[in-house]
Amino acid sequence: MYIGILYTLITALLMAGADVLSKKASAQQSVYLVSLSRWLFAIPILALMTFQMDFPRAISSEVIVCTLILIPLEIVAMILYVKAIAHYDLSLTVPLLSLTPLFLLITGSLFLHETVTLMGIAGVVTILSGVYIMNVTHLREGMLAPFKSIVRNEGSLLVVVVALIYAITSTMGKKVVTLTGSAFFSFWYLFALSIVLIPVVYIKGESPWQIFKNFKMNLLIGTLVGLATYSIFTAYNYAPIAYVIAIKRTSILFTVILGRMIFNEPSFGRRVTGAVLALIGIVLIILSPRA
Repeated sequence: MYIGILYTLITALLMAGADVLSKKASAQQSVYLVSLSRWLFAIPILALMTFQMDFPRAISSEVIVCTLILIPLEIVAMILYVKAIAHYDLSLTVPLLSLTPLFLLITGSLFLHETVTLMGIAGVVTILSGVYIMNVTHLREGMLAPFKSIVRNEGSLLVVVVALIYAITSTMGKKVVTLTGSAFFSFWYLFALSIVLIPVVYIKGESPWQIFKNFKMNLLIGTLVGLATYSIFTAYNYAPIAYVIAIKRTSILFTVILGRMIFNEPSFGRRVTGAVLALIGIVLIILSPRA
């Protein structure tokens, strides 16, 4: 199990690094090209997974339908996410991804009739407390001002939308993985996303070939994403999935720290405290028993 934890921590560091480099790369190219780089240049690394993949005997209609729904949602989420981290502080936007498990808890209760436990409620309160603390400078405008500031801040609002989309795609993606296998799906899914995103880049008036103008940076970004994908699926072989998902979210904390170190983002103490609380809330929700 300790090997699985190590692989998961490596995943979190890799994803934090990819976010930091994506922010730096966005100063030289559009969010569409950065988004394409994160997927396209990850494919060579993910190709290594083909050596250990078990090909499904058949692709069911359910897999096809789910994938067709997932692809546009995933593309929208990636573009919005890269736009948020490109133009706004990493330490204020990325931690809002902690809302994904909160949304999953709510949807599970409403649509799947899952019981919300005391630990789950504690997780929700802890996440919201973390979000509140990160925006507490607005307290002079009223007790609810920190939450209202999220709506007024475009970057924060974009990541909230991304978190909501991920609450949908993570559930559907998990279903497809159980039907096809993690290695098979991760490789071909990113391949499909890259292919579909290319026309989007053209529609936005750019050429996908422009990603080679900033080749070294883009290759590094995609490599980090590919390595992160590879390491997270390796971690699943050594540790319970709940633990892996919880530890993976430490990328939130790493991103806040890197945002301070590299971009000298302000209010470090408050934001890192909020990120830690959000991380604790995620762990509580993920590890809470479901009925």
